[in-house]
Amino acid sequence: MKEFQLIDEVMPHLPPADHATAMAARARVLGGVRRRRPVWPRVALAAVAVSAVIAGGFVAVPLLGGTGVRTATVPAADAADAVLDAAAGRLAAQPPGTGAWWRREMVRVSRVRTATYTVEQRARDVLWASRDRKVGYRHQRGPVSAEPLTPADRQAWQAAGSPDLCDDCLPGKIYFTPLKLTTTPATRLPAEPGALKAEILRATDGRAPEAWLWGASAWLLLDAETTPATRAALYRVLAGLPGVRVEDGVTDLDGRTGVALTYGEASARQQIVIDRDSGQLLAIQESDGSSAYLVKRLGWTDDPAPKESTFS
Repeated sequence: MKEFQLIDEVMPHLPPADHATAMAARARVLGGVRRRRPVWPRVALAAVAVSAVIAGGFVAVPLLGGTGVRTATVPAADAADAVLDAAAGRLAAQPPGTGAWWRREMVRVSRVRTATYTVEQRARDVLWASRDRKVGYRHQRGPVSAEPLTPADRQAWQAAGSPDLCDDCLPGKIYFTPLKLTTTPATRLPAEPGALKAEILRATDGRAPEAWLWGASAWLLLDAETTPATRAALYRVLAGLPGVRVEDGVTDLDGRTGVALTYGEASARQQIVIDRDSGQLLAIQESDGSSAYLVKRLGWTDDPAPKESTFS
């Protein structure tokens, strides 16, 4: 869909801390000063060997040379980083999966606003990829449903004469094969963030590396049979990019709440929403709620793929 403009725009862990790094991290923790990414909270705290408990936005730090405890506020972004780091760690620990077919099922959502009401359009979209690569890809796209978004929108629509709700329905999704972005098949892409970033950047055509990495990673998450460990590495690559923020408590258009990677200007801000418990991808969406890809199923299966709509 045109809101994402991914095709147009595209198309670290830390080494063991040295003494200076540990001292700088100690000062930041004890002084409640916000650190800069990509220093992940758990890594920084462990490096300075401080007994800390992060809960409810505070960190309890034993005072040096005493028995008291001082409580310092943990910046919200740092807490969100910790949530993302934990989610990525759980995802990376998952096995790659088995099965003859990799299947991604999602619902494409677009909210079309008129002068007086908003219409929500939805369409089921399923992508299959064969493990043996003999068949390639198969794609299923369901019919588009269109309804006024709220009861108030329905009333306004009826007052306007109940015009066709599918006058500007979802266009067909444009696919490209993410495997062509790299010389390595998706199932064998690196699981270490630095190596993965370098692999993806090999295909850049001179455009801004941040935009290229964002767009390519988003499509690798949606349309390629990448392993859980590679997906976790992608999250960490994106979290370290200039202009990318990590935000907790972000809700997708189905009401599912997770931790999100957010990128872009306010007028066209995109979000990758991730389940905090499993690290699985929930959605890729526009932050203004105008459109989304809502992931419902992702992984390997032995369920047979359909025979129609084959492409490669």
